Amino acid sequence: MSAAKVLVVDDDKMVRNIVCRALSDQYEVVIAENGLAGLEKVESEKPDFVLLDVEMPGMNGYEVCDKLKQNPLTYDTPILFLSSHGGLRERMQGYEMGAADYIVKPFETEELMAKLKLLGQFKLDREELNKRAQSASETAFMAMRGSSELGLAIQFIEATYDADDFESIAQRFFEVTTRIGLNCTLMFCTRGGKNFFNVKGSVSPLEKEVIETLYDSGNRFNDFGCRTQINYSRVALLVKNMPLDNQEAYGRYKDFLPTMLGSTDAKIKALDTEMALVEQTRNLTHSFSVVRDTLVQVGENLQSTQGEVMTLLRSTIEELDSRIPKLGLEDDQEKYLISTLDGALQSTHGIIESGQSARAAFQTVCRLLEHLSDRQQSLLDQVMDQEGKLPHHGGATTGTEITGDVELF
Repeated sequence: MSAAKVLVVDDDKMVRNIVCRALSDQYEVVIAENGLAGLEKVESEKPDFVLLDVEMPGMNGYEVCDKLKQNPLTYDTPILFLSSHGGLRERMQGYEMGAADYIVKPFETEELMAKLKLLGQFKLDREELNKRAQSASETAFMAMRGSSELGLAIQFIEATYDADDFESIAQRFFEVTTRIGLNCTLMFCTRGGKNFFNVKGSVSPLEKEVIETLYDSGNRFNDFGCRTQINYSRVALLVKNMPLDNQEAYGRYKDFLPTMLGSTDAKIKALDTEMALVEQTRNLTHSFSVVRDTLVQVGENLQSTQGEVMTLLRSTIEELDSRIPKLGLEDDQEKYLISTLDGALQSTHGIIESGQSARAAFQTVCRLLEHLSDRQQSLLDQVMDQEGKLPHHGGATTGTEITGDVELF
């Protein structure tokens, strides 16, 4: 398998040499000294990746990137910007122009190699997922009939009642947005962290960074260019092709999408809570079993120890009974010794009786723990079996397609 080809476009000869030395062992490296030469090299060399300097005389990196993204033949070529500026404004501008990632000069060789490796996997995933997305899109368009956006929203809400994982919710959401021609990326904030979803499957590192930054800003709506991000507590939606040339549709989408996002936010909360309760129930059931087994073992050990003490004590008394007459003790000495032994025996009996009471208490606690463990397991079984036993609210069933054909009245 031939090495991937990387085009390095930078007016700084030292940077070109450093990058070439760093990549030459694993990649085929092609260089260009300015933006115009870079465009010519892209056309003639057809590189797998483009490392593009931002600050260049003449045509700068942003302009080169814009030219590449306007060309259908080079639109999907991953572009990694090289820049001495690493602020949010520069990164946002890079994302606006369509870059897949951004690296700040000076950089370590390991960082550059890691980003190229990540972009390589991203490129392979996107190519594979593009094929699947094309096939899935064609199937979805054939299955979905024309209807109002309100009908689509209602069917989406019904379809997500029985969703039992976050990916299913995202898939249902994209069925609607694809139906109305919107290209979107979703971010779900769950107990397990932030999950990103795109209709094509893969989300670039820079896009993730932009979504997280806009989410952390705390604003409900964030508009920049043809992109709009809408934030809720547990979900953020980035729409990448809002219809700026159609203000009526633009406003309608900004009214329509929050309806779906509010439902999605509530569903994520419910699903996250359900998963937490299931996990907690499993942990409690396991803990009850461990405590119960430990108490049973303690009770058995206590009973065994009591038996050993009684056996040893009886053996000692029998031996003394046989030896006392031979010891030649005075009557008062013999009586004192026998009295002392009797007292020890009575005390031991008292201790053993207390131990038996403790063992009875252990058994009561064990029965209680066993009962609680059974109830926890029963609750867990009910939660896990609920989907199969109960009818789906609103009539939505697993596998139902969102077609928009809904009777509103």
